[in-house]
Amino acid sequence: MEKLQQLWNAFLDLTAKLVIPDWGALVALIPIALVAAIALWMLWLVRGFATVGPTQRGLGPRVPVPPAGVHAPGPSFAPFFGAVGVALLFFGLVFGPLAALLGFAALVLALLYWLREGMHDYEHLEGPTSVPIVLEHRGPPPGVHVPGPTFLPLTSAVGVGTLFFGLVFGGWLILAGFLCLVIALIGWWRAARTEYRLTEEADRTGHLRNAPAPGFPLGTFALFVLIIVGAAVLQAGLLPPRASGTAGESPAPGGSGAPAPGGAPGGSPAGSPAGPAADVTIVAQSVAYTTTDVSGPAGKPFTIAFQNEDQGTPHNVDVKKPDGSDAFKGNIFNGVATMVYKVPSLPAGQYPFVCSVHASMTGTLTLK
Repeated sequence: MEKLQQLWNAFLDLTAKLVIPDWGALVALIPIALVAAIALWMLWLVRGFATVGPTQRGLGPRVPVPPAGVHAPGPSFAPFFGAVGVALLFFGLVFGPLAALLGFAALVLALLYWLREGMHDYEHLEGPTSVPIVLEHRGPPPGVHVPGPTFLPLTSAVGVGTLFFGLVFGGWLILAGFLCLVIALIGWWRAARTEYRLTEEADRTGHLRNAPAPGFPLGTFALFVLIIVGAAVLQAGLLPPRASGTAGESPAPGGSGAPAPGGAPGGSPAGSPAGPAADVTIVAQSVAYTTTDVSGPAGKPFTIAFQNEDQGTPHNVDVKKPDGSDAFKGNIFNGVATMVYKVPSLPAGQYPFVCSVHASMTGTLTLK
């Protein structure tokens, strides 16, 4: 169990670099990325010039001929008359209602003239004026097999979503997501085999027989619900029942509730009912720090008592420097448990702290 926990902690440390990247280092790489983008664009431009065809020169004049079925209207005075009508209308808006009325009448006459020309062109168009719509459906082309509708993408999405949900909360939810995804992929594989057999049969007989329309996978979703609910019950610690104890008492060592051994420098688990003595106390509950502003001594080593009150959920405390780099990285462990971090000496100032697993958990540590 310790080796599995260490492997899980290593995976969380790796994903923390993606979830909470070092923005200072990424900003420093922006000029390099710009130079690389410009270099790629220049290479693409040079390749375009190198692969262009031979230049054609000396072509004679061509008579403009519209494509077949395209009617190009001839020259017309209608745009000129329309412009004169608009000018008279705006002229009339300045010099009074009588001039405006004359301008409006001129614009209407110009538009009617334009409409008459348009109707004349439309009446002399060549070719059929309507195309019959063919509603006959002859199926897919020969040799093409079109699979029918299926619910398998939906079941696979549920499996993938549960798996990624488990990567955040760990423990039994990871196993539940993996099982749901495997069940969905097995169903997809069976459907693909059925489609393959129908295609082979169509190639031999020349008759394409589609698979029957699938029904709603009620049994599969019921199994998914059973797996996910069972994993949530185990993750919450409802099963097996915990031994009774006083309020604030940490669980017995072992299982997913015990903190991982051998974590950050100086990290040591503690499980006394009253909580270990430390210079700074930070509590995580409901995937959040209960206190976002804490203070501690500056200029000397100090300790942080971190209480993880979320059953089966991994948390830790990472203290960041003002530039975003790590000043101290605490060990990740599952709740409910408490761990004492030994932090090296830091100068006075404000240091943000964050959970490596859940980026929304943030706070500020003030050293005086």
